[in-house]
Parts: sequence; C-alpha cells; structure tokens
Amino acid sequence: MYVIDNDTKQISLTRGDILSVKINAKLGDEDYEFQVGDVLRFKVMERKKPKKIYLQKDISVDTESEYVQFDFDTTETQFGQLINKPKDYWYEVELNPETAPQTIIGYDEDGEKLFTLYPEGSVIR
Repeated sequence: MYVIDNDTKQISLTRGDILSVKINAKLGDEDYEFQVGDVLRFKVMERKKPKKIYLQKDISVDTESEYVQFDFDTTETQFGQLINKPKDYWYEVELNPETAPQTIIGYDEDGEKLFTLYPEGSVIR
C-alpha cells in the first residue's frame, strides 16, 4: 500500500509493495508540457546523505503530456534493510539529468521531500 500527500509531496510506502507516482511540473504559473525525448529521473536517497542512493529510475518521455507516471514493482521497492519501524528517506525528481539537469521535486523552500518506508505487511495511516 502507498499514500501520496499532494500538499507536502510526502510518499509513504509499505516495503515490497507496488508504487505509482504521477509527476507534473510548473513553468512559472503554467503547467509544463513534457516533450518527446525528455528524461525524468526519480531517486530515493539516505536522509542527509544524498549521495547514498537506494532507488533510481529513469523514464524517457515518448508522448507530449503534462505528466509522467513512474511505476515501481515489488522488487524495486524492497530496498534497504528489513525494518520493523518506518524509516524516512529523501527523494527527488529531475528533468533531463544528463543534459540540462533541473530539479522538479526536491529539497526546496518547503523543506525536504520525504519518502517514508514502512515494514512489509504494515498498514499506512
């Protein structure tokens, strides 16, 4: 099971479950339209140690759209050690990370973007 808080952008996920995240971006006050060939990178990393990456996935845009969807399967979400209590990570989403990197979601004036991993079989509240 997973929960995404649209206001804070916090993601809560039970370890080993599927996750589907829809990403959109703003260009000023307007919605950004992703172009064919754009690449988005979703990363989950250790809090306060952003170089330690636990999950990374790139998506190449093949159709112009105002959003891109990342789908993670059960093997992709079994990162880190087995846990018996929730553990917080940071996450970010970058646009065109290899050619013209731009953070779409990440640490900003609203603070860190949390990705909370719950033990397998947990119910997220």
